Amino acid sequence: MMKQRIKDNKKEKGKNKSHLPKPLQLIMYKILPVLVFLGIGFFFAPTISMYVQNNDVPAVNRQSKAVMFYKADCEKCQKAYPVVFWHNVFHANQPKQQIQVINVQIPEQQHFISDYGIQETPTFMTTNNQQDRAVLTDKNDITKYIERK
Repeated sequence: MMKQRIKDNKKEKGKNKSHLPKPLQLIMYKILPVLVFLGIGFFFAPTISMYVQNNDVPAVNRQSKAVMFYKADCEKCQKAYPVVFWHNVFHANQPKQQIQVINVQIPEQQHFISDYGIQETPTFMTTNNQQDRAVLTDKNDITKYIERK
């Protein structure tokens, strides 16, 4: 009787614990976690970039198409930033299509406010004409401003 129990335990240990078919196991344990990770990254990447990057900008880059002056804690800026972030990602190999972003909330970068007469954020300004500027928060308006130049 003891031998029978040992054999039964060995059989159970060798069995696959999951009752899912192999293709579903692949999806559940391999593909789904990657998709979830990418989805979370897609959602949080602009926010992380908004707070972490653009904190040490020495000057306006004249090679860029335009510049966006923003403050990380500004609600309007938080709405506009992802549009610019993804535009820059999709044009990563085209430096003249990039929109430079400058966080004027950082004390070392507050000189941009007086240097360029920034009165409100987010302010967009073309690099070839400093008078060509706009305060934009609507995705379509930002896209039109970026695309027209």
